[in-house]
Amino acid sequence: MRKLIIILTLFVTFLNSVNAETVKSVSKDYKVLTKDNFTISATLKYPKVNNKKEFKTVVLLHSLGYTSQWWGTLPDELLAKGYAVVFIDLRGHGNSVYNSQLVRTSWTSLKDKAYAKYPDDVISAIEYIKSENKRIFFKDWAIVGSDIGGSTAIYVANKIQYKPKTIVLLSPLVKIKSLYIPVKLAELNNIDILSIVGATDFKAKQTNEYLKKFAQSTYVEYESTANSNCMLLIKNDEAVSKIITEWVAEYLK
Repeated sequence: MRKLIIILTLFVTFLNSVNAETVKSVSKDYKVLTKDNFTISATLKYPKVNNKKEFKTVVLLHSLGYTSQWWGTLPDELLAKGYAVVFIDLRGHGNSVYNSQLVRTSWTSLKDKAYAKYPDDVISAIEYIKSENKRIFFKDWAIVGSDIGGSTAIYVANKIQYKPKTIVLLSPLVKIKSLYIPVKLAELNNIDILSIVGATDFKAKQTNEYLKKFAQSTYVEYESTANSNCMLLIKNDEAVSKIITEWVAEYLK
């Protein structure tokens, strides 16, 4: 309930706020080879701050059919708060479309067994970036995921050794492809969740009512004013990026 009050207060405040200015940042691109020889593309950005050795981190997992370039103002909002941001192109999307023999595979032709590899793909990318950088900090971190990215986030939180402090879901789904999340959600302890849906996204609203039954910790719903869903919520409602950022900030203090 405390988080619900916080988030509603922030919404009213941010309706009259200005957008965060673009922050100077360091950007690094990575190619991570999975166990089945598929190449996952990821990018790390962190604020260019002298003498700062570590940055708490937010991982962004995009929607089905989108890429890591679709996050709008959210990365700048997070960077302005002092966080590192990891963008990952999910298998079959963006630059994550080649195996080690450079054979191209789009998400449109993936089978369910390939989608089932998404959580392991993301964990492999996180582990690799973590091993290559001393500046990012996965003791205090968070995940933001949209539809299939959100489902992947729930699986990742279950499987990874160092648990995220919180998860933000945009337009959650009970099941997408081979990723069914209610049972995985029920296995998560002490991880609060913020779920954001569009004003006319009735399927996502029904999903929230169902998923709340499985949540073992706080599950807060926020309804955007935008008549959109998934990552288009960020594009069509400027308050969404700010609300996500402030929610994350409550957990990464």
